[in-house]
Amino acid sequence: MKNSFAAIFDVDGTMVNNTAVHKGVWLELLDSQYGMKLSEQEYHDKVHARSNDKIIQNLFGADASAELIEKIADEKEKLYRKTFAPHLREIAGLRRLLKELEQAGIPCGIASNSSKENVDFVLDGLNLQRFFKVAINRDMVKMGKPDPESLLRAANGLGYPPGRCLVFDDSASGFRACRNAGMKYIAITAGTEEMELKETYDAAAKYPDFSAITIETLTRLMSNP
Repeated sequence: MKNSFAAIFDVDGTMVNNTAVHKGVWLELLDSQYGMKLSEQEYHDKVHARSNDKIIQNLFGADASAELIEKIADEKEKLYRKTFAPHLREIAGLRRLLKELEQAGIPCGIASNSSKENVDFVLDGLNLQRFFKVAINRDMVKMGKPDPESLLRAANGLGYPPGRCLVFDDSASGFRACRNAGMKYIAITAGTEEMELKETYDAAAKYPDFSAITIETLTRLMSNP
């Protein structure tokens, strides 16, 4: 019998606590290679939790060429993967929950603002690929979060309507995307910046990690209107 809901996971900041690494790499690259020193507010307003094309347009102008976007994005992501690789580990409880979802027959998907290379870096590095029926990355959609396209494509790939999908995300852009997609979401807050927590006002639940989340928890959340 078809299960009552599907689960969709963000990757960066949700499955792995790499938010600070992304920030450090961006700040280092922009300072050393492009002479840009961003304040905390500038980083939050122009960079944090955005897709690379939008970040580079925010920093270098809306008319930044495709070649420039590709060049800077490639530099940044190679540096990120090199920096984070020795520290790659799941946010607590993730694998246990994925196994429980698998055993319960609840299909899982990915919807990420990251490139295919970065999504595969995490899923392959943690040996999690087998748990996901569909993985939507930034390269596969026209608009990144907070646009709902990636979430809606993941739902379609899983064969569930938006209202029967439960999302795990960590950032304001992700929470807004869930809202725009008409999906319930659980905020995973281990790496969420304090100023972004105000965007969790309509979260179905908030947890620092996956340790206390059970199938029963999720079923109860999805059974409530």
